[in-house]
Amino acid sequence: MGHPMGSPDSAAAKSSTKRPPEVVEELRVLDTVKENLARLKAGPAQADLGATLVSLRDSLADEKLPEDISSIMEQMDRTAALMNQQAKHAEGTADPMSPYFARMTLSDEHGKRSILLGKTTFISDRVRIVDWRNAPISRLFYQYGEGDEYDEVVNGRSVSGEVLLRRTMTIADGELLRVQTDDATFVRHGDDWVDMRSREARLSGGAGTAIRPDMLGTGHSVGTKGAHGGRHDKHLPEIASLLDPDQFKLITSKDSGLVVIQGSAGSGKTTVGLHRIAWLAFQNPNLFRPEHMLIVVFSRALAAYISKVLPALGVDGVRVSELGPWAERLRKAHYPNLPDLYSDDTPAVVTRFKTHTAVLKMIDELGRRRGKGEASPRELFEELFTNKEWIAEGLARHAPQAFTEAEVDRIHRWCVRQSFLRDDGHGSHEDEVPSLDREDDPILLRLWQVLRGSLKTDDKGSAGKGKKPLQYDHLMVDEAQDLSPIELAVLIGCSGERQSVTLAGDVAQKVMEHREFPSWIEVLDALRLGHIDVSPLQVSYRSTRQIMEVARQVLGPLAPAEPITAPRDGAPVGHLRFRSKGEAATWLGPALSDLMRREALASVAVLTVDQAAARDWYQILERSQVPYLNLVDDQDFSFSPGVEVTDIRSSKGLEFDYVVVVGVDSEAFPAKDPSRHLLHVGATRAAHQLWLVSTGTPSPLVPDGLPGLPGLDDTVG
Repeated sequence: MGHPMGSPDSAAAKSSTKRPPEVVEELRVLDTVKENLARLKAGPAQADLGATLVSLRDSLADEKLPEDISSIMEQMDRTAALMNQQAKHAEGTADPMSPYFARMTLSDEHGKRSILLGKTTFISDRVRIVDWRNAPISRLFYQYGEGDEYDEVVNGRSVSGEVLLRRTMTIADGELLRVQTDDATFVRHGDDWVDMRSREARLSGGAGTAIRPDMLGTGHSVGTKGAHGGRHDKHLPEIASLLDPDQFKLITSKDSGLVVIQGSAGSGKTTVGLHRIAWLAFQNPNLFRPEHMLIVVFSRALAAYISKVLPALGVDGVRVSELGPWAERLRKAHYPNLPDLYSDDTPAVVTRFKTHTAVLKMIDELGRRRGKGEASPRELFEELFTNKEWIAEGLARHAPQAFTEAEVDRIHRWCVRQSFLRDDGHGSHEDEVPSLDREDDPILLRLWQVLRGSLKTDDKGSAGKGKKPLQYDHLMVDEAQDLSPIELAVLIGCSGERQSVTLAGDVAQKVMEHREFPSWIEVLDALRLGHIDVSPLQVSYRSTRQIMEVARQVLGPLAPAEPITAPRDGAPVGHLRFRSKGEAATWLGPALSDLMRREALASVAVLTVDQAAARDWYQILERSQVPYLNLVDDQDFSFSPGVEVTDIRSSKGLEFDYVVVVGVDSEAFPAKDPSRHLLHVGATRAAHQLWLVSTGTPSPLVPDGLPGLPGLDDTVG
């Protein structure tokens, strides 16, 4: 494609004192693309290229100098390459409403050329849009910055040159709305173009900072109908244009084998996992069929979020599920005669035992000793988990000192009681009914795998029916640190011989208190995957530097040795101290109301230690008449502007423009490891600004020296 693109007299590209030169140039490029999209379709484009190729070939028959012949041959090669590229993409077109999201200009042995990145490939005589997932040259956009020199192999040929220009933009409804360069972010506001870069450092203006599903891959403006205000910069760039080199490398890694991503809060580990699925499905649709993929997530809220994101990446039909419902469905299919109910009072020590690495090792030993097919998994489950000697001996061998003798006694008594209820068919008291522990499902499924082989499905995908092994083309597990090793073993056992699996997690964000996940190294070793390398993502793009510094201090001794990089600067984290909830409400209610009046597009989370506290704070704020207020008590997030009150665990994996963690008191958040993890997760949900609110004795986890509200009264620090 030649450079510059478009004609100087284009109507949309006329000079204007209100338009920066960068914007004028991008308007000219967009005009050229739209003009070509309207003029060319796949057939005519191919015909034009074919005619050009024939003409070049015929010209070789004339007498020419050697250098002329060389030039013609090079033109023929380039024309043939364009035809081949279009042949791979039969549609040969792009969405005229949002045809691309990035542009780079390269200078190399082929001269100076501009390349656009979009979701589909479109090539004509004047325009080249490449699919970011497929075109090898798109790697240059992700690997190099403006002004960088490159030396890469592209399409089997060594190419050296320089990236002269690298920009991202937002195009919606065929209109250019946003242009981002290394030095500025120009956003259209009416007839004006405003550089928002300098405004981002202000203490307000955080609306739309956090990513929501409605922002991803649509190219449309963010917000809700009828919004009456909010920040000017509502047009976020395509996520695919923001991937850094480390993320892009993980996305495009080999299609078989295990990829383990240790990503700090906001580092994009979920984004990487989802884009990897899109990449695999696009690269080899016969091997990676969306309907034969599975994504396992921590919560229904995250499942709903991901289900909204995947279609924007061009992937439909991938199943997204929490582990619990997935395991329950399979357990019922493979063990149809067990109770349907689950105990709601399982002791914590039993949960810790049944999810412990030692139990995985004890069960895997059974398969090696007994051999597949020699025992009934159901009978063995009842026999062994009511056998105190087997429990004690296995723990002594695989987890010495992890459980006291008294704890082993309590575990054994509970397992015998549960087994008795199941065998007897009814309880000794009216309120006792046959039930399982939630943790029994993965144990039973793992027993089946080691004694019977693969879990089963039928040709229609019905679990447990027929003789077809249950094998996923690709499996992704998000927030893997909150799954036990035995749960991970069951999932990985459903990945077939290729074991195309992505595990993403962050040990620092562990919130399931009674489930063991000491470190990636120990867990992978227990899964007999100790040879797998863990790929770290060390840059947090969600939260500001100030938020990540406080989050690291909250972790204290649990913080990773290497600090997380947060390139974005922002407002200081506030610690607002009050003597009671009433005092806090008199300030917080009006503050949130004022925020929503000024920034109607802001997403705000008020987070609490648990659901009981969330309901309490919702009632307090409702009385304060905070607008757009919503209680999220069943993980039913709206993913839209407003103030949502919920507990920290329910918000895990999500992000908001503003986060207020309330009740950060010593009783709710003592100086213990689970509290450190929980408060760290709550803090890192914030993309723009974070407030920690104490209504009594502040938690010892809150760092000293955070600014408060001077002048309110002496109760405010």
